[in-house]
This record gives sequence, C-alpha cells and structure tokens, in this order.
Amino acid sequence: MKKITELDAFLVTNEELKETIESMGWKAFIAEIRRGFEQSSSGQTIVPEKVYVDTGVSDMRCMPAYLPEYNRNYCGVKIVITAPGNKKLGLPTVLGEYLLRNAETQQLVAIMQAEEMTAYRTGAATGIATETLSRSDSKTLGIIGTGKQAPYQAEAILAVRPSIDTIKVFNITEHQARDFKKQYEPEWGVDIAVVGLEEAVDSDIVTTVTSATEPFISAELIKPGVHLNGVGADSKTKIEFAPEVLKKSSRIYIDDLAQCTHSGEIYRGLEKGIVEKGDLIPLGDVLLGKAVGRTSEEDITFFKSTGVAFEDLITAILVFERLNI
Repeated sequence: MKKITELDAFLVTNEELKETIESMGWKAFIAEIRRGFEQSSSGQTIVPEKVYVDTGVSDMRCMPAYLPEYNRNYCGVKIVITAPGNKKLGLPTVLGEYLLRNAETQQLVAIMQAEEMTAYRTGAATGIATETLSRSDSKTLGIIGTGKQAPYQAEAILAVRPSIDTIKVFNITEHQARDFKKQYEPEWGVDIAVVGLEEAVDSDIVTTVTSATEPFISAELIKPGVHLNGVGADSKTKIEFAPEVLKKSSRIYIDDLAQCTHSGEIYRGLEKGIVEKGDLIPLGDVLLGKAVGRTSEEDITFFKSTGVAFEDLITAILVFERLNI
C-alpha cells in the first residue's frame, strides 16, 4: 500500500486487495458480506440507487454507500465501467476505482483499484445465496461462461458447498472452457467437465456469468431441485435466462429491489407481466428469518445478483484496515 502524499491517501492495487482477501479466506470474507445483507434488510444501510452513465459503447456506474452499524468510520463510492470493445484493444473490459473516505471529515483515505474488489464481492454474494438456498447435498455445479468472474463464483460456491465433486463448464468458445479446466482442476481438486449448454444446466447449482443480450436458457432446461444464480445480466440490455424461468421457479430472490427491477431477467419478467414486485424476496430477509428460503428438495430457487454498493464498502474497509495495521 503506497501513500500518495499530495492527496494524503493510500493507493491499494488489485494485487494487494487480492492477496488480502485470499489471506482472509473465502469463508471469513463471505461471512462479512453476509452482515451487509442482514443490515440492508434491517434498514441499517445508506445505499442510494446506482447511477448509470451510458455512452453507447460503454457504461459507467457510481455506487455510494455508508454502513454505520458495520463501521461508522468510513463511507465510499465505487466508480466502475464496462467497455466490451476494450477486448479488441487488449484492455480489460471492466475497470474501476474505489474512493474510501473518512465518514466524519470526508477526507480521502484510500484509492483502490476495483476490478478484483468487484470480482470477489460478486463471488461472495453468490456464495451466500447458494449456501442459503441450494440443497445442502449438492454434488454438481454448472458454470455458464468462463471469463473473469467465473473462478471467483466457483471458489465461493465450493467454500460453502464442499459436497460438490464435479463442475460442468460451458463457454460459447470451447477452447476457453478447456483452458479453464486445465488451469483450475488441479488447484481445486474437483473434476471439471467441458460440456454443452444443456448438460451444464443439468446441475444441482447453476451460475451464469455471461454478457448475453438475448436469453439462452429456456424454462424447459430447468430441472426440479436446482438452485440458479443469475449473475451476468446486471442491466436492462443484458439477459441470460428466459423470463419464463422466473415463472417456473418456486421463489425468486434478489440482492437489491431497485437495481433488480432494472436488470436482466427481472426487468424483462416485470415488463411481460410474468412476475410482480411482490414476488421478489430480498436475500437478507431470508438470512434474518423474515422470509422463507428453500422448503423442499424439489424447489427451484432463483437468485438475481446485480452487485450492491454495501458489498464494495465492506470489502474496501476489510482490505484497508488489514493493510493499515
């Protein structure tokens, strides 16, 4: 962690953030993010709606938060962009910074690169949903899409469901799925099978992390007992599951109501009248016992993740305080 003298603030790199969270371990990190979901459902967080700026070829999002019950000393904002065209330029398609501030004086405390922050906190949110909603004896995990986010999703889920012995991966470019298998199978100690889409969806837990703009998973592919994590479609223009999947689901869980109603499957489902806002259950409500989770082995549970600002602030605080001992 380097001091930026002229700003009287520290710079935290992606590598430092990654090392810090890895030293904590996934279980401990997931437990901290879980506190954010609980406090959100208790009305103890200040998290204004995400602000979007669409340039036509990229988008920028600003995500402020303050969690006085978690740690009243800090507040902050993440600025994150997605630029699909960057891939052709050899640049990351997701970029971002986190500005961590002293909550009393509003002095800048740290500037953090936010790519790893986003990857870890998104994985942690899925881990919480999976631990809460999937069958405890789940053996197979289907990962759809093998880009940046995929290994973080898999690691978080493996941390909460050690019963998993097989990961089925599908990517529209097959060699990328094979590279994923080659890289992570020895590290994780589970079998990784490169399969077609239908076989990947035929898993106990299914997580989608693509940038699809048209639905590619139909309701007919969804089997009883599965837990679904819809992660990739975090805006109106993206969608992975057909909205009819929501109708087939026993219950639909969300990370944030305001964001989910403007994102992916939920947005399309509301638009088509397939679901209503009253059908959407905050994940934090289940954690607090205010709402029901899985009730049978046959339930189909669907979790919609859009990424909430409290997840970023918790991550920033955890990393900064550990580096600033």
